[in-house]
Amino acid sequence: MKTKYLLSFVAFWALLIVGADTTSAQLRLGVKGGVDIDSKKLDLKTLKASNHLGYYIGPTLEFVVPVSGFGGDIAVLYGRKEYKISDLQSDATLSDYNYISIPVNIKQRIRFVGLGLFVSGGVYGNVKVSGGDIKIEDAGDVWKEYKSKNFIFGIGAGAGVTLFSKLDLGVYFRGDLTENYKDEYMDADVFQNKKNQRWSVGLNYYF
Repeated sequence: MKTKYLLSFVAFWALLIVGADTTSAQLRLGVKGGVDIDSKKLDLKTLKASNHLGYYIGPTLEFVVPVSGFGGDIAVLYGRKEYKISDLQSDATLSDYNYISIPVNIKQRIRFVGLGLFVSGGVYGNVKVSGGDIKIEDAGDVWKEYKSKNFIFGIGAGAGVTLFSKLDLGVYFRGDLTENYKDEYMDADVFQNKKNQRWSVGLNYYF
């Protein structure tokens, strides 16, 4: 199970907090949000679907040691991806995808010529709430259905600048390491089971 990697990373992050110098450590609660800025294809022989709109938002917790600038963050985010279908060659539907994402990252903050910079990287797990399923009309009124998985595991990385000491503006990459659809629903002659890779622009505000 890919979930064990996410749980291992969460445990590592917790140990990082426990083992750090708590007298100088800084723990901040905030809000994280972002929007997808690219359009990735989901390739089928019968249709092409591109990401029309994607966004995520939710609470985040950051831990950083001010002297070294090293730490990490963890968040619980609600995300949604809405789709448009193009190059349609047969009747098909692709439902909008709603999910809960738990990203866990290590982070390094840097001061450079008076400017606050940061880089981060880690893993995430996406838990499906609803949607993401594909239905394609076959012969007659028979529909084939491809169910999206209930859990997706992936890696992410980002970098950006800090504004007014409380606001992070960054560009982030996320790439799924697991397939998006269940094998038992796949038809190799119809469907290519792609992994998602996407870029987003995000804001973190810390209280």
